[in-house]
Amino acid sequence: MLAAGAIAGAQSAKPTRPTAALPGPALGDWVAYGRTPSGDRHSPLTDITRENVGRLELAWTFRTRETDSAHVTTRHTSFEATPLVVDGTMYVSTPTGRVFALDPVTGTVRWEFDPQVDRTLGFGDFTNRGVSTWVDPTVRANAPCKRRIYIAVVDARLMALDSRTGVLCPDFGDHGSVNLRRGLRNTPFETEEYEVTSPPAVINGMLVVGS
Repeated sequence: MLAAGAIAGAQSAKPTRPTAALPGPALGDWVAYGRTPSGDRHSPLTDITRENVGRLELAWTFRTRETDSAHVTTRHTSFEATPLVVDGTMYVSTPTGRVFALDPVTGTVRWEFDPQVDRTLGFGDFTNRGVSTWVDPTVRANAPCKRRIYIAVVDARLMALDSRTGVLCPDFGDHGSVNLRRGLRNTPFETEEYEVTSPPAVINGMLVVGS
């Protein structure tokens, strides 16, 4: 269900509305929750086949540390994220909304972002299904926040991060964050009544977030 007030500009100061069809993702990239905006979830890669899949070996292991005492929650947590792979980096989120940028070849952490979700709140469960990404065509190449990583965390905050550093993009919302609770037609009776767990859809320079 699309909640009133849960639509925010992908770049609040100057949203861009492309007039031409956007190119598809690079061959090895996974740039959206379903790989493409249409969510086809199909990879054109052909290195792994029915003949060789049984000979695959573990390349690396990455641990989010969500089970550590520092990240314990009062309710159940579940890992449901679909990682993105774009421009040579893998982006993955955790149940409490932390975001990691990883080297997809080695699993090495390039940066980590923690939105500092209040883990004592009693949400139905703590989960997050992934992040979204968008490239600002008005920002020069290699400038901060040229490519942005968006994370919508369970407490209904939508945040924009610089894809290279994980730092909040200051020109998005309030210093990088939008409170999706503001402007709702029906104000939540309690904090836990309204939560967001899915990555926003990027449509013509806008972010569409469902709750």
